[in-house]
Amino acid sequence: MMINWIKRLIGLENKRKGTADVFCMMPWVHFHVTQLGTVTPCCQAPWQEETAFGNINRENIAQIWNGKKMAAFRKNMKNGVPDKRCEGCYEKEKQGFTSLRQITNKNYFHHYDRVNQTLKDGQIPGTTPVYFDIRFSNVCNLRCRICGPWSSSSWHNDAVALGMKSENAPAITVSVHNTERLFSELEGMMPDMEEFYFAGGEPLVTEEHYRLLDMLIKHGKTDVKLTYNTNFSSFEYKGVNVLELWKKFRQVNIAASLDAEGMRGELLRKNLDWTRVEDNRLKLLKELPHAEFTVSPTLNVYNLLHLPDFHRNWTQRGLIGVEDFIPTLLIKPNELAVSALTYTVKKQALGLYKKHLEWIAQQTVTKPEKYEHMISQFKNVMIVLNAKGDKNIKTRLKQHVNSLDSLRNENTLKVFPELGNREML
Repeated sequence: MMINWIKRLIGLENKRKGTADVFCMMPWVHFHVTQLGTVTPCCQAPWQEETAFGNINRENIAQIWNGKKMAAFRKNMKNGVPDKRCEGCYEKEKQGFTSLRQITNKNYFHHYDRVNQTLKDGQIPGTTPVYFDIRFSNVCNLRCRICGPWSSSSWHNDAVALGMKSENAPAITVSVHNTERLFSELEGMMPDMEEFYFAGGEPLVTEEHYRLLDMLIKHGKTDVKLTYNTNFSSFEYKGVNVLELWKKFRQVNIAASLDAEGMRGELLRKNLDWTRVEDNRLKLLKELPHAEFTVSPTLNVYNLLHLPDFHRNWTQRGLIGVEDFIPTLLIKPNELAVSALTYTVKKQALGLYKKHLEWIAQQTVTKPEKYEHMISQFKNVMIVLNAKGDKNIKTRLKQHVNSLDSLRNENTLKVFPELGNREML
């Protein structure tokens, strides 16, 4: 549905076949700095130097924005040439899930005039990014099971113990080495800034996040949309309560990366205090009712069978509306992806999700568009569960679970007994 809407809206139907299925507004509006300092098409593209547009520690924003690599990317995008760096979105769309590409095309179509103004070589002179995603740091207070040292500094010691990293390799903690220069550049681009997306690491324990909010407030730029992907574990940082800062902004969107409740949630996201998570949700409802809040669980092998219970419980307790629970699909690592499970296991889960969709249909809806997005994501879970799996997944999954259980002195089957009962472990 969304792809057809985009085709009609931006008039790509009449161009070469496949253009609308490749086109993305990102390179015309977005600037993404990874935890490594590399600048890439978006957060879902590879982070390595060889596929990046540049590095924020060697070049400034303006040099990268209209540099040869980013310009060439725009040129190919405009001409409908698929790019390997975008395969994450292509794969999600292939499986039926809504991709970041599709969401961005919808949210930033109002800047399509930039596409028309693009020169033949892909440059767009006289423009600056309006949508920023700068991972200032890899600092995180959690060690999530579906994560790793690339997105959490707390994962470093575990990664060394598991042989994922050398003992001599430093933890990734700082991505931007010259923050003074970067903040000076951002300050100059502030008049055109529309959205700042914060992720990490964990943005709510990142020094630069608070410095940026202070700068926006100082310049009266509180109409900027603040979007977060956060583990929702803490609102306090060095004596500062982020709620007091958020109250000054017109639009705050929070996607809470919560994969399961209680002990399950605490095992999946090591160091998480579930009681504090629930307290934080109550505080947000009371003190910042205008904030758009979404539980954004990553669907994986661990939480597949628990997710419907989590959704129902929080909805029935009034912590969220039924539409405020939108799962995303884990693609990698393969051994934790639902898509790789055997058909026998998937068939057992199909009945569970069918009943859950029936329950959802009976609930009161206050945000129809968000509801439709949520429904499409759950229906696409059913599509994934109907597909063939990988016979070797059980061995690889067991290795993953056992190694982390041993290292962290945990017992997955005690916390997730349903995994053993369903022949998953």
